[in-house]
Amino acid sequence: MTVNIKVTGQYSDGKTSHCTETLLYLTDEGFIGLEGINEELIAVAAVNFSPRIGNSPRYVEFPNGAHFETLDNDGIDHIIERASSKRSHNLVHKLEKSKRWVLSTLLMVIFFGWGFIQFGIPYFSKEIAFMIPDEHARLLGDGVLDSLDEHLMQASELSKTRQQDLQQAFAVLLDTLDLNNIRVVFRKSNTIGANALALPDGTVVFTDGLINLAADNNEIVAVMLHEIGHLQYRHSLRRVIQGASLAVFVAVITGDVSTSSAIIAGLPVLLVESGYSRGMETEADEFALQYMLRYAIDPTYFSTMMQKLQVSRQCATHQADMQECLRKAIDTANENQGITQEKEKKDIRQYFASHPLTKERVARFKNAAKSNESTQALPSESP
Repeated sequence: MTVNIKVTGQYSDGKTSHCTETLLYLTDEGFIGLEGINEELIAVAAVNFSPRIGNSPRYVEFPNGAHFETLDNDGIDHIIERASSKRSHNLVHKLEKSKRWVLSTLLMVIFFGWGFIQFGIPYFSKEIAFMIPDEHARLLGDGVLDSLDEHLMQASELSKTRQQDLQQAFAVLLDTLDLNNIRVVFRKSNTIGANALALPDGTVVFTDGLINLAADNNEIVAVMLHEIGHLQYRHSLRRVIQGASLAVFVAVITGDVSTSSAIIAGLPVLLVESGYSRGMETEADEFALQYMLRYAIDPTYFSTMMQKLQVSRQCATHQADMQECLRKAIDTANENQGITQEKEKKDIRQYFASHPLTKERVARFKNAAKSNESTQALPSESP
């Protein structure tokens, strides 16, 4: 028996914590042995070598549960190379040493992660949202309003008469749409101010601030139609699924389960603080606009309400009458063809975070109103 390679290290029988300093060697016949250890020679094919990762210790695991540990990575590599023509054991180490491969892998991970978050999660969330039955969707949204009441909202200060008046207007609207799974509640919130929210369980929340901005119930109905559009396209549910999916993705990438749990626990607040996507807002706008045109409701009610929401915080700092302040602000904005893009971005963040306000949205409803007026003004053709 001829010994080719020897490697120093420590041997453990796998039954106790005791380790013995010894030499591991490879014979010409392809057998592994241990000096000073009363163990029979073992074929290399029956032994498992751990892969080389940097300069970390290598392990040689034997069939009986014993193992040999060494820092002589080169010696183990020589044994593997001599015993077998396959060199896949060194693949991890070779890739690790290649800066080009490491950089390429990093860029691939970043690109994949960005693409999956930007496109993959929204796409699958939409597909899943429409697959979930209504009763299950309501269960997913159960407790969201309670969480909002605990952290962000208080009981409404609107009079019972005012609330009943609005509930009647909403009831007529819902009957027209043949919807019986939507309920409307009123809340006061100094945190989110004038706003309306559509929750996954079919609840639409109107804040006192938004109601007090309206000079006509049709302005509130216009916002209600927009929120119904969000519910019909399951936007809130999709955002919940997206948030949960993002938490799982973070846990898979980082291995940090606590972070993902925090994201899931914060989903109710996320519904308020994060905005719908541009596509979701367009879908909800289109739903509201088509209904208003079909039932002869002036689309400018919606655009007027959007403008009021934009400037409501400015007017709240004035001592003058709110409605008069709003009227002057909107008239000035119209004369100047809208506020600047920089100011608009500021208003988006501060005044209506969950419903981004843009000049394009306001202009769209105004243009639709003008187009509808022109169509109605056309003389009818003689038969």
